[in-house]
Amino acid sequence: MTTSLHVQGAQSTTAPVGGLWTPGVLTLDVDGNATGDVTPTASVTRPDGSVDAPVFAVGAELGCWTVRYTLPVAGRYVMHVATPDDALDFAVFAIGPTTAAGMPNVNDCADYLGGRAGSWSLAQITDALHAEMAAQRGKCGERAPYPDDLRQALLRRVSRNLAMRMLPLAIASGDADQSGTILPGSDPEVRRFEAPWRKKRVG
Repeated sequence: MTTSLHVQGAQSTTAPVGGLWTPGVLTLDVDGNATGDVTPTASVTRPDGSVDAPVFAVGAELGCWTVRYTLPVAGRYVMHVATPDDALDFAVFAIGPTTAAGMPNVNDCADYLGGRAGSWSLAQITDALHAEMAAQRGKCGERAPYPDDLRQALLRRVSRNLAMRMLPLAIASGDADQSGTILPGSDPEVRRFEAPWRKKRVG
């Protein structure tokens, strides 16, 4: 191998629809020194399977190359970068903004509850949904793209909210040998789904 490719920046990431994706590579010669003698080529496979061929631009430093690619629609994009001697792959998932119509609604909550949905009225499910949407905003902020993990966390929040209404003291009843168990104040699955999106405390 006479020329090798090295990743500059993130090899996989997420980005907003309409934003710029800017993968970068460094070309090195056989001695490990930066070289501009070989220009990498790139091909991008879009979410619909079609392929584009963006052109690398020369960076400010010797051997540095960058592509600027606009992400027109939501979905997964894969970029294959190659020289005659080496190759690399990059990936990005473009996320579009979620309108009000795309947010979880009462029907989504009922579907998530499954056979348990009949235990609560429409008004109760709606009340729980509005409360948990506010609680999630308090933890994670208002997100223009509303990803699948936040959606799943919200549905789980609503399910837990309704279940806890059956336990006004948050205590699960015990049996003849054990007293009741105080339930935790938060759900581990909700924390897991929301962890990447929760607001960071400062100070």
